[in-house]
Amino acid sequence: MRSPSSSVRPSTAYGAADWLKGNDGKSDGKPFLIGAAIGTGMIAKAAERGGADFLLALNAGRVRVMGAPSIACMLPIHNANDMVTAFASAEILGKVSVPVVFGASAFDPRADLAELVGRVTADGFAGMANFPTSIHLDPLLQAGLARLGLGFEREVDMLRLAKQAGLMAIGYVRTAEQAELMADAGVDVICLNFGWNIGGRESLPSTVSLDEAAADASEIFERVRRRRPHIFCVVEGGPIDTPENAATVCQAGQADGYIGGSTIDRLPLEAAVSDATSEYKSVNVLSRRLEAIQDAVLGQGRRYGLIGRSPPLREVVQLIDRVAATDMTILVQGPNGVGKELVAQALHAGSRRAGRAMVAVNCAALPRDLLESELFGYEKGAFTGAARTRIGRFEEADGSTLFLDEIGDLEPQLQAKLLRVLEAGMVDRLGSNQSRRINVRIICATNRDLTQMVAKGAFREDLYYRLNKMEIRVPSLAERIEDIPLLVEHFLQSTVPAVNENVHSVDGPALRALMAHAWPGNIRELKNVLERAAILCDGNRIGLAQLPRFAETSRPAEPREQVAGAPPPSPADSGAQTEREWILDALRRHRFRRGAAAEELGLARKTLYNKMRLYGLG
Repeated sequence: MRSPSSSVRPSTAYGAADWLKGNDGKSDGKPFLIGAAIGTGMIAKAAERGGADFLLALNAGRVRVMGAPSIACMLPIHNANDMVTAFASAEILGKVSVPVVFGASAFDPRADLAELVGRVTADGFAGMANFPTSIHLDPLLQAGLARLGLGFEREVDMLRLAKQAGLMAIGYVRTAEQAELMADAGVDVICLNFGWNIGGRESLPSTVSLDEAAADASEIFERVRRRRPHIFCVVEGGPIDTPENAATVCQAGQADGYIGGSTIDRLPLEAAVSDATSEYKSVNVLSRRLEAIQDAVLGQGRRYGLIGRSPPLREVVQLIDRVAATDMTILVQGPNGVGKELVAQALHAGSRRAGRAMVAVNCAALPRDLLESELFGYEKGAFTGAARTRIGRFEEADGSTLFLDEIGDLEPQLQAKLLRVLEAGMVDRLGSNQSRRINVRIICATNRDLTQMVAKGAFREDLYYRLNKMEIRVPSLAERIEDIPLLVEHFLQSTVPAVNENVHSVDGPALRALMAHAWPGNIRELKNVLERAAILCDGNRIGLAQLPRFAETSRPAEPREQVAGAPPPSPADSGAQTEREWILDALRRHRFRRGAAAEELGLARKTLYNKMRLYGLG
């Protein structure tokens, strides 16, 4: 991301909108942004060579290179805005080809915001950021500044003026409320700052762990993107002091970039600054490439925990992507053990309600009386033992998603109450005459055939049509046998190490036996079989000896009868569209017994093996 001419100042040759478009000026996808908060021209040029997309000229960076800790930037020992203007104009502007952002102190009472924005624009800066910022102060000090009209809202006003002047705006925040204020003000970039960085001998230790930082970023960015879907969200500070830590927080928090401050310019040598910036840039580029490779290998459903590339599973993932963002009631159908709850979690995660946890209830796990109070809650004294008022799961899920598993087990009386909730959006606690309005998205799941239950009168027809606005059918494992090698590899990496960390693979005969089994228990059964086999395994590879005796249903289907002397069926004869489908159909009929499949297809075993490798069939 470079200016067309390094001799022209970025604010005129390289506008704020341009550098946010991504490489080559294209706006068809967000780039991953790396910013460097610096205090000298030497560090600015080194960070540019390392691949920084933009620079922030901050008085914090200046005091660091003068030997003081970053926190000194908060002290009223100088005019922070004049200091930034002086060193940036002399050492940075016109000497780098990436945008330079002015770090402005809004809580300096001497600063007239409109005059400051005008001066920053005239000097040739590409944008403004609210740094130093009051978010780093003790809450009592923040409240005191706010009473004086010098608090965080003044910082928001300053960046709103910057946007009106045509500058790019970066809003530093620490809380979701601050982020929403900045988003509403129209800033281009939200920078979630986790406090003073742990880098540097004089710095304060971070009070936030990497896991906490990632969780904060995920929650806050989700809220901001609901208001402004295309806003850029980046992270900085706190526990992030290496490229790897930055990648961890950025990936888990779905961040669009990272700003490095003391982690970059506290390095003493110019070459080290350049290398550090480049490393931050490359780690995240490589991480994104790795994610793309994992999607290609494990399938697009990997991000939902749905492992596989088979056509039936791809259809499920595509449907999730289409309906997740809606508030539509969804009915998830499929046998036990196929991952219906994973589908529900994926639907919730992709919705506008993802900022709150999904609430799940298994309707088959509780008797009717307990289930009614669990779902709808009760008032104190509603029945014997009701010593206090308790809200039900519907009220708990207000503003979120309620997942009702095994909905086919719901008794008729509760079916009627559920229908009222769906129709009126109201819920009645047991023992109460007052209805309470709720806003809940319902996702249901069942392993039973509800249409047959409706025909027999065991399930209300009106409720069925209310629930079944959109149906997602999750295929059984027997319908996607070609996914078994991917699932085996997934469990070998995710769950098997907990029972035997030495096991890292399954040998060929054992894998063929796994693919020949009928899997009545579906993915849950496969996971249990692998964990059991790992416990029994003395080496590092699971073999046939460690597998259980599979049921009779794992035997291959009888080969289709063929007239003596007649040629084997061809793809056209079988109705298959491609040779891959032709071979896969035969393998499925014979439970992946290659010898029997090869005989039916009229192929030599070696030819079949080569074609299976060619088409990725295990």
